[in-house]
Amino acid sequence: MNVRSKMRLTVMLCLALAGGGVSYAQHGGGPPGGGMGGGGGMGGSRGGDMRGDMGDMGRMPGPRMRAEPQIMLPGRWWDDRKTVKSLKLRTDQQQRMDDIFNANKGNLVSLYENLQREQQRFVAMSREDLRDETKVFAEIDRVAQARADLEKASFHFQMEIRKEMDPEQVAALDKAIAEGQ
Repeated sequence: MNVRSKMRLTVMLCLALAGGGVSYAQHGGGPPGGGMGGGGGMGGSRGGDMRGDMGDMGRMPGPRMRAEPQIMLPGRWWDDRKTVKSLKLRTDQQQRMDDIFNANKGNLVSLYENLQREQQRFVAMSREDLRDETKVFAEIDRVAQARADLEKASFHFQMEIRKEMDPEQVAALDKAIAEGQ
């Protein structure tokens, strides 16, 4: 992976994983779609559906959006002046949040890349493999496990950020999230 790709992935993760639940539906091979409350398609660069070499199975449905609890605002919200002011965040809190973000970024990137690899393996299965229920279910399990690992790490990261806030700040954050939905 070249430097530009790594930077793009880091930006995507900053915008996505600091938000709420995790969305992995790919739209034209771009960044995770639907903000952070989205679903989990396995479509890779095929626009979110599993078309292509599906043999007798035909076209599979695309990703379904599912509601997930949102516990954060999207992006690195603790750097946004308006948000900092409305939540009354202190400089020391922002610094600790940056430290938490930096400590988790490598793991989140790695887990995201692993999910992308597993999704691509699933999409690239041959016609013959797609007729073998055992192989299909094994690949579905690998994708589901990769997704679960990323969701757990993302949620842990978000909870660590919330722990840096005072109870009044958490209440104000929850109110801002509720108003934004």
